[in-house]
Amino acid sequence: MITVFGATGTTGAPLVDTLLAKGAKLRAVTSDPAKVAPLKAKGCETVTADFSDPAALAKACAGAEKIYLVTPAHLDMRRWKANVIEAAKAAGVRHVVLATGLGAAPKAKVTFGKWHSETQELVKESGLGWTFVQPTYFMQNLLWQAGNIAKDGVYYDGLGGPVAWVDARDIADVAAEALTAPGHEGKVYGLTGPEALTGEDIATVLSEETGRSVNCTPLSAEDSKAAMIADEMQEEVAAAMVELASIAPKGYLAGIETTVNDVLGRPARRFRDFVAENRAAFVQ
Repeated sequence: MITVFGATGTTGAPLVDTLLAKGAKLRAVTSDPAKVAPLKAKGCETVTADFSDPAALAKACAGAEKIYLVTPAHLDMRRWKANVIEAAKAAGVRHVVLATGLGAAPKAKVTFGKWHSETQELVKESGLGWTFVQPTYFMQNLLWQAGNIAKDGVYYDGLGGPVAWVDARDIADVAAEALTAPGHEGKVYGLTGPEALTGEDIATVLSEETGRSVNCTPLSAEDSKAAMIADEMQEEVAAAMVELASIAPKGYLAGIETTVNDVLGRPARRFRDFVAENRAAFVQ
């Protein structure tokens, strides 16, 4: 049995599909009761669980050999993950695949890297087998701007430097491999796409794939933070997001990892292909 937390999220949803395609016995965990029926229809066992509910987390982990753990970006995410790790250990789970972030390490310079590192160290100390998947920015995040891209022909760039965007489906595929095949325990997998793109590069690809003119407009740190807060992100988390973005102009998010090819034996998905697949969202 494999338990997938965040089973309807950006990485969890494709992971569920990939694991089912592999024939895995799967338990999907969601905090939203309205999302249970579609998961059951796919053939999943389901558990509705809040990360702060020990009894529900115990039920989610009971009988599972392996788990995939990811949480939303939130001030409580370290506590939430600690709760799951405790439940997993008590249930006799053997292996946890933990989604954190690229560069997460004890000596990380940015807040998110430090937060994620705390959880990684907690997993190591737990005695559970582990694999860490550390992605950079998701290509799917671009869909948040689908409206302004389609209506105004504008891509707002809050990064200001090259980023090796990764397709969330590649994260899911690597996680699925780590959950179903031997040889991945104790591994840290940095995950990026095959190329680093600037905001101007993104606008160019959007223009070429949609057949419409899309321009790149820089977004200040202040405006970026305000937009995230307006979208109900906690102020401290929004500040950490802005801090992470601030390292892009220095080239720190431009590095290319070969993990997808190394683990899966195929190239990582390209940004251009992602845009082409989602063209309808960008032209509306």
